[in-house]
Amino acid sequence: MSTINIAKEDIHLSLSPAALSQVKLIKDNDHYLADQVFRIKIDGKGCGGFDYAIGFSEPNTDDLVLEFSEGVTLHVDPFTAYYCRDGVIEFIFDPEKDIEGFSYINPNEKKYRGKFFKNEEMVPKV
Repeated sequence: MSTINIAKEDIHLSLSPAALSQVKLIKDNDHYLADQVFRIKIDGKGCGGFDYAIGFSEPNTDDLVLEFSEGVTLHVDPFTAYYCRDGVIEFIFDPEKDIEGFSYINPNEKKYRGKFFKNEEMVPKV
């Protein structure tokens, strides 16, 4: 199996203050997540771009681990890191609209719509 090579220094993901606070709150209070890590992962692709899964999961040996304040870490697999190297993870809580959860704002999302992968310059080198 080929591995995508991306340096940790090339990843500029950030967590909003609300997301950072929520991750810390969850990790500090849910003992079922003791062996889990906080992660962002590309979960699929449609015509409008990528779908993202953000939450807790088992760590993987090829994860890139980004460290934030208060001991919060974010795990990113190399494929996701390649396409999500810039952006912000936000936590949204809006009871009036019944919206709660993590979301990812990818400033490069427009590049990844349609069949962008047919352009060899837009796919990772392995």
